[in-house]
Amino acid sequence: MTEKEQVALSKKQLQRNIFSMIWPATIEAVLQMMVGIVATAMVGRLGAVAIGAVGLGSRIAGIVWVVFSAIGTGATVFVARAIGAKDHSTARKIAFQALLLGVLLVLALTIAVYFFARPILQWFGSDGELLKVSWSYLRLVVWSMPFMAIMQIVGASLRGAGNTRTPMIIAFIMNIINIAVSYCVIFGNLGFPRLGVTGAAVGAIVAQATGAAIALWVLYRPDKTLSLYYLEKYQVSLADIKRILNIGVPVAAQSLFWQFATIIITRWIVGFGTVPLAAHQLGLTAESLSFMPGVGFSVAATAFVGQSLGKKDTALAERYVKEIKKWCLILVTFTASCLFFIPRVLLSLFTSDIAVIELGKYYLMMMALIQFPQQLSDVMIGALRGAGMTRRPMIYAGIGLWLIRLPGSYFLGVVLGYGVIGVWSAMIIDIITRFCLNLRLFKKGTWKNSDLI
Repeated sequence: MTEKEQVALSKKQLQRNIFSMIWPATIEAVLQMMVGIVATAMVGRLGAVAIGAVGLGSRIAGIVWVVFSAIGTGATVFVARAIGAKDHSTARKIAFQALLLGVLLVLALTIAVYFFARPILQWFGSDGELLKVSWSYLRLVVWSMPFMAIMQIVGASLRGAGNTRTPMIIAFIMNIINIAVSYCVIFGNLGFPRLGVTGAAVGAIVAQATGAAIALWVLYRPDKTLSLYYLEKYQVSLADIKRILNIGVPVAAQSLFWQFATIIITRWIVGFGTVPLAAHQLGLTAESLSFMPGVGFSVAATAFVGQSLGKKDTALAERYVKEIKKWCLILVTFTASCLFFIPRVLLSLFTSDIAVIELGKYYLMMMALIQFPQQLSDVMIGALRGAGMTRRPMIYAGIGLWLIRLPGSYFLGVVLGYGVIGVWSAMIIDIITRFCLNLRLFKKGTWKNSDLI
């Protein structure tokens, strides 16, 4: 076999490795998002107040989500490094510490949100029927968070080990259960009580609890490389927790920047009226169908860069990132086109309210214009996380959200009176700015010299 043939074969294997990870990770991301999408689509038939209530409740519950997503990132990075170095014992230790830490922190936050749900919602500016419905939904749906934490952290550890199919299968089962339960209890079908918006919370809890049970069963099966069945000691390791937090805290801060900025912006949007709030919420939900594939590419970048650097092979890490970016651009061309050319069709999947659809279409068309920089940023950030570089992207997120998106939204939306269109315009400026900053950092190449283990 000639050198050229070896290179060609190597490239084919590289692509095979990428797609064997990306397609399950992408499908899993879509399926995870489908839990919220199904709830939104079903309650969308109940009216704009129901849409707004679920949107507000989900936004607040998203703050709790930040904790286990950040811990999951740390788990993915260190498990990937350990697997790359063929150190399975360390990989198991990291998975256990991440799971323990995540469940304890999320449980504490869940309790806090439950007891302070009403004042939090009032801070948003919601009142009357919207406050009543949002409060009932939030106090119930927040109990799905500990189950989601288990499922997400287990999934993050498995992805670090290169296993994206198992989390995908769990997410698929969870969605089937969510659709079935929500269909029965939201509308009162098949003899079940009609619970309306509360039924969406019930469906989420049942589905997430089932997913968590399956995830724990998978993690403790004795025939898996990452199985905790073979863990030598079940005890707290402060050293491992510190390493996870060193990676996870900046990721959590980055997510919290986004969450709190979004909360403030949502409060302004509430002041614009129920229709703008519903259009914004449904726009975010419909857009998620576009950027979910980007999540799969980002996950692959994190795992492959982590594993490659664990092997001390920086050239392989570079090749993985280059190939992932190429295929990401190809896919985004399709998804962005859907957002731009058929926005009404996408929005009609979630509501029949003509006013909401007509306003929401502008959100999808505007966001279609910045899908390329947004998705490429996700890939680059995923690669940087795989190398353990999470602080600089956190700083860039703070700059974009707090120095551009927030003041821009207030100035364009409130001061100049462009309403929710002004808010969406500020979002575009923020995303483009952060793309430029992350691109500059990535091209410096310092991430290739990161040494975590």
